Amino acid sequence: MNQHIKAIVIVLILGALGVMGFNQLFGKKTEATGTISSLEMFETEGVPNFSAKELSGNSFELKSMSGKIVILNFWASWCTPCIEEVPSLIKLVKEFKGDVQLIAVSGDSNLEDIKVFLKSFPELNDANIKIVWDEDRSLMKQFQVTRLPESLVLDKDQKLAKKLVGSIEWYNKDSIGYINSLLGR
Repeated sequence: MNQHIKAIVIVLILGALGVMGFNQLFGKKTEATGTISSLEMFETEGVPNFSAKELSGNSFELKSMSGKIVILNFWASWCTPCIEEVPSLIKLVKEFKGDVQLIAVSGDSNLEDIKVFLKSFPELNDANIKIVWDEDRSLMKQFQVTRLPESLVLDKDQKLAKKLVGSIEWYNKDSIGYINSLLGR
């Protein structure tokens, strides 16, 4: 019995050392990537400007939307929760008649899947909605997107106001009130 207790104690000590080493190793890695500080920087200093090309072929820069609320929505055609939130997202953007801009960034693997998806939602063809294919996933990396759908709501100064992970109902009393508060209404 004594040997069993000694063995259990040794296993517990080795396990604890292993967990501490794992946390130490990955804790430093997280700090080195700056994940937390980047999000804080987005909130205080604003998100970095970027340029992108819409599926229509037109290029734009984020900074051209300064003074408007921007919803940077990351999605894919194969993502069921992404598909579910599209109608309410379109309705919210249209409610604000140009004061809210949507940049819908697709993480699809091929362009044909996006085109098929867009046929199901012709309302996405709107002046206040820009559809972008993030073919190399550079925007997803830049904004630390880990799951789809994921959205960043930027205020008029292009500072991160809210990060949303997962599907939501965009067109409701609370969302409209929140956007109005960002617009200073």
